Amino acid sequence: TKNWDDVAKTEWLATGNEFAILSTVPADVKDQKEYESGGTKIGEVPRQCLVSYSGGGDIPTYQSPADATAMHLQKPLLSHAWSGAMSFAKCHFEESVPYDSFAPYVMGAEQFTRFARLWTRGYDVYTPTKNIVFHDYEPNPDGHNLKEWLKPRRNRFKKESLQRFRTFLQIGDGDRSEKAQANLGIYGLGKRRTLAQLNDFVGIDLSTHKGNRQNKKCLDHTWVPYDSKHLPVENLFANQADDLDPQPEYPLRTDLVFYKQDDWQEEASMNVDVMRLAVAGQEVFEPGMMGSTHHHNTTPRGPPTTALFWMWIVGLIAWCIIFVANSEGASGQPARKRKKKGLAKDV
Repeated sequence: TKNWDDVAKTEWLATGNEFAILSTVPADVKDQKEYESGGTKIGEVPRQCLVSYSGGGDIPTYQSPADATAMHLQKPLLSHAWSGAMSFAKCHFEESVPYDSFAPYVMGAEQFTRFARLWTRGYDVYTPTKNIVFHDYEPNPDGHNLKEWLKPRRNRFKKESLQRFRTFLQIGDGDRSEKAQANLGIYGLGKRRTLAQLNDFVGIDLSTHKGNRQNKKCLDHTWVPYDSKHLPVENLFANQADDLDPQPEYPLRTDLVFYKQDDWQEEASMNVDVMRLAVAGQEVFEPGMMGSTHHHNTTPRGPPTTALFWMWIVGLIAWCIIFVANSEGASGQPARKRKKKGLAKDV
């Protein structure tokens, strides 16, 4: 879409939710003109509603291409589906719910499982009012696909990935011990919402492998509040870990930002309305609230700018003394002339 980045930012701001993620499976690029001005599908956006157990598996999956359509939305619509093909959010989403590099080759299953992770950590997915990106669904032009690439090794990795998902979803033959779940660290569930709440929100039952085909909840989602004293990076059963998976590192950052916001900037640029409600004596986050009181210091550590400038000046002077002043010999002749003379002598 033209000016897609501006469109995405405008859509994200319209959610009024600091933890909003714009996501939906994109429309086919070959139909792009139909979704634009003058097209027959103007105002339509693909939306994934059905959550099923296709293929006899025990990990829920979404339909792709999308099984439903959002029509003429006035604002982004709360959703229970996250798509890896289109996902737009603040960068703290990737800090709090990073892609699980220990779960390869599970493209279909990884999307619901990442939704479970992000939703239990307080993030919410919204279908945008406009198509921001499109996708090419044509077969690979060289005729190859994933099934042909290192198949034995791929199958082994896929099996391990699915078992990992079963563990944190607490289903099937997954390891349901608190230690096993705690060892996933940031790749497991969060503490802001529970799996029971997830089942109710999506309209499924993870324990009985029941999808939402019967009720197919898609339009009547109600935002689920949570206790904001829990950070999105807090892990379920965190204190039980005894063999923690390697966690992501950010070597170029002195401090993770999570959802730290500069209040004065938010108020000036976004006209943000900060609201907090007391529910059962607890402080909860409301979708209309941007930023948080959990501020982390993100000021870069290191020498002040002035000190760095003077260090650079001193270094420059030293360089001139060593390499320029010493380039002239005792005779006072420039180095280039002496070099030329020396070459002539060698010849």
